[in-house]
Amino acid sequence: MIPRNIADLVTFVPNKTEPIHNWFYYKEGFSKKLVEWLVKEYGLSEPVFDPFCGVGTTLLSCKQMGINAIGMDVSPLAVLASRVKTRDYDVDGLQSFFDALFGLKPEPIEKIPVDPRIRKLFYHNALETIWFYKNEIEQNKDPLTRDFFLLALIDTAAKAANVEKVGGSLRKTKKPNFPVSETFFRKAKRMIGDVKFEKVPGAEPEVIQGDCRFDRLKPKSVGAIITSPPYLNKIEYTKIYGIELALFFGFQQKGLRAFVGDNPKVNIRPELARLPLIAQAYFADLDRVLENCFDALVPDGIACINVAGGCLPEGTVNSPQILGKLAQFHGFELKENIECRSIQCVSPTGQRIGRTSENILVLGKP
Repeated sequence: MIPRNIADLVTFVPNKTEPIHNWFYYKEGFSKKLVEWLVKEYGLSEPVFDPFCGVGTTLLSCKQMGINAIGMDVSPLAVLASRVKTRDYDVDGLQSFFDALFGLKPEPIEKIPVDPRIRKLFYHNALETIWFYKNEIEQNKDPLTRDFFLLALIDTAAKAANVEKVGGSLRKTKKPNFPVSETFFRKAKRMIGDVKFEKVPGAEPEVIQGDCRFDRLKPKSVGAIITSPPYLNKIEYTKIYGIELALFFGFQQKGLRAFVGDNPKVNIRPELARLPLIAQAYFADLDRVLENCFDALVPDGIACINVAGGCLPEGTVNSPQILGKLAQFHGFELKENIECRSIQCVSPTGQRIGRTSENILVLGKP
């Protein structure tokens, strides 16, 4: 039975009140409750694979249910968040390092080695404090502790920048002088509290940094798939998370939205040739992903794919319908096509150009 609030479940919003899930807000993600419903409704087998794992909602939800899981993502930020949220920790070790950091006083840094475009988005004292704690955290030799506090600092840094995330871009704004130290330690303290009081019994999932178009799992190695590929739109993930990527991972030149749909000059199935070039490239890439997913699934395995229609200047694209047909070409059976919510598409000039929908495709491998 489809939940009445399915429109909310395909968003990340319900996770804002979920311990551990809310350690890093990822508006492109879906909810813990969606994963739980899919597992129970379709009797999904383990391990569950998410080839676009984002910040680990599928992985953490499965771990909380005692189900083995595997995740993959091209973004180092997403991979870090997924790993941090699904690991088992020594609470005393986390608290000890927290106390050590808390006892330090940030020191002036003469020159912060950050891209000038990023440096301009911060007050100097805020960036100086972020960089001081970053250096201290990176000296910790325990990778679990190091990554745990890095994620807390990454979240703090994004809030400290004089920008706000609007749609698919960063918009400059002017904020009051931001309390970096206070915010960072409050965040880390809450995360430690979640580790202490939220018991997560399952095994740690495997999290792979890779490109699911080309990086393949072993054939017939996963029991089910729950995922949501990047949507067909103009959003560039490198820009949305550009501050985090620049400060903590080095500025990425390769686009992360464009990772799917980055080459408009592709060989595509004839039936898709009339689509806009960006849509042709998008579905050519998802065609590869579907092939790899079908190969990785065991017979009788099920793939649940959350996908939304495209809103392009040229008009709307029925992505769920097209993806369903591509899946059937690779041998999947289309068991269900669940419409979760309707989407009004608006042009860059504000004109309505049509409606599309966000759907869940439930695919079976015979």
